[in-house]
Order: sequence, then structure tokens, then C-alpha cells
Amino acid sequence: MVVIPMQLVTGFLGSGKTTFLKNYLEEFSAGRKIGIIQNEFSEVNVDSHELRKGNADFQILEVNNGSVFCVCLLGSFMDSLAAFIDQYQPDELILEASGMSDPLSIGQILQSPILKDKVYLDHVWCLVDALNFEKISRLQIRVNHQIRIADTIIVNKTDLAENKNDAVIQRIKYLNPFAAVMITSFARIDFTERKSVMKFFPSGEKAENSRPDLQSMVIKSNRKICPEKLDEFLKVIHSGCIRSKGYINLSSGVKVFLQGSYDLFTLQEVEAFAAPTEFIVIGNFSGEQNHQKLFENLCAS
Repeated sequence: MVVIPMQLVTGFLGSGKTTFLKNYLEEFSAGRKIGIIQNEFSEVNVDSHELRKGNADFQILEVNNGSVFCVCLLGSFMDSLAAFIDQYQPDELILEASGMSDPLSIGQILQSPILKDKVYLDHVWCLVDALNFEKISRLQIRVNHQIRIADTIIVNKTDLAENKNDAVIQRIKYLNPFAAVMITSFARIDFTERKSVMKFFPSGEKAENSRPDLQSMVIKSNRKICPEKLDEFLKVIHSGCIRSKGYINLSSGVKVFLQGSYDLFTLQEVEAFAAPTEFIVIGNFSGEQNHQKLFENLCAS
């Protein structure tokens, strides 16, 4: 079974997510089957009509009224997504999330039994409105969280914010010093260096023949963990881990950024993170092990 990579596009209202998506489709839709999922809070999906104006070949699963992130409707969304995948068999999925979305909520959704063998969270893009970022970041903790979790941050509308760009970039790098930062206008970037969905697999093998069964595993906790117990947890997951990233609160009061590839993990102290522990691990894991429960137990011991 081929497990499909999902890319998540986040950013506050008006940051340029739909424009970025149109640019992405223009670049890649001719060479692969791309499934598009849009999450809106309106009754009429304006963005999907906008996307359909282009010439790109893609399929859209429209999700209105915030149902991706509404607990009472998650079952409906997961069933719809599973059916969408079975019917269209896309090479990749892209979810354009609402402006107030929590990126790791997606990873938790993908852990559901109906989806975990079909799709995994591969890459998180975050669009930032350089012109209005100062106003938005003061009001929205969620926006800062989107930046912290992103793999690639696209600072958009820089042509309109010439006097603000340096301060915005400095703030973004403070919030997330580990992400790639791209500066642009009209959400246009050079995709030649973009992360391949198969980047962390052996380069000598073809993606269609070498992609293993993958799942996205999200760990979230309000508890703190000591370094020794964290090491114990990492030893448990290392055999199935292909990629890991996120933030962990240690019992000493230190906050660290976790980043891993296969069984190699690095921990780097950070100052800007003020939230519960949350990290994502992509890999192949036994369904018999409840890793969230294991992590909580290690925090308590």
C-alpha cells in the first residue's frame, strides 16, 4: 500500500495561501495527481472557485464551516478524506487550512484508524503577511504557533512592506530559527529547491518503488519530562522513526527543539517557545504501542 504525503499550507487571513496554492499547481500539476483540500468558515467556497479559474488539473475536497478542526464533525471529515483518496488515488494531498487552524491538529487527525495507512503529514508551509504581521502577531497566539511548527515560512507581500521587512524576518527567525525562510511578493517562490516528499529516503531509489508504509504520530502534553526519560522514549521510537520535529518542555525548565532523522536525534535549547510539549514523528510504528500514553507515563515517573 502506498501512503500518500500531505502538505499543509497555513497562515492568517489574507496572507496569500490561495495564491501560493495556485502557483504550486501551476508548477507541479502537470507531472503528478494533486488532491486539494480547502478548509473555510463560509457557506460558499470562494477559494475553490478561484482555483478552478486556472488550467491546472486537480481535484478539490471542499470542507466548510471549519469541520477539519471541529471535534463533532471530525468523523465526517475523515470519512470524506478516506473516500476521496480511494476514489482519486492522488500522488499527494495539499490542505489549505483556515487562518486560525492548529497545524498539529492535522497530524492528530491522520493518526485515526481510517487514515493512518493512507496519508501522512509531510511538510508544513506557513504564509506570513509582511505588511500586517506586527498587528496580527500581537493579537493571535495561534499565528505564532503556525510559524513555530512550519518547515518553510514564506514572508509574502514584501513589496508593500519595505520598511517593515527586516523586523518581520527578525521576529520570525526568533520564533522559529529552524525553518527555511523565503522572501517574496504574490506568494511566488523558486520551487527548484523545495523539499521533495522523498527527501529523507535513499536518493538512489525511485520514490514510487521505495516509499514505505508511513504514519504521522503527534505527541502533545502539558507535562514536563526529564532528559533521561526523554532519552528512554526516543529509544522506543527510533527503530520506526524516519523524521521528527517539535518542541519539548524539560523538567529542568529548559525548552528544547527536537529534530531527528531515522535514529539520529538532536536537541537544541530555545527561548521563544512558551507552550505545551508538542512534536510530530513520521515513520512506521506498531499499532500495539500507545506512544502518547507512554510519553505521559514517563513524564510522571
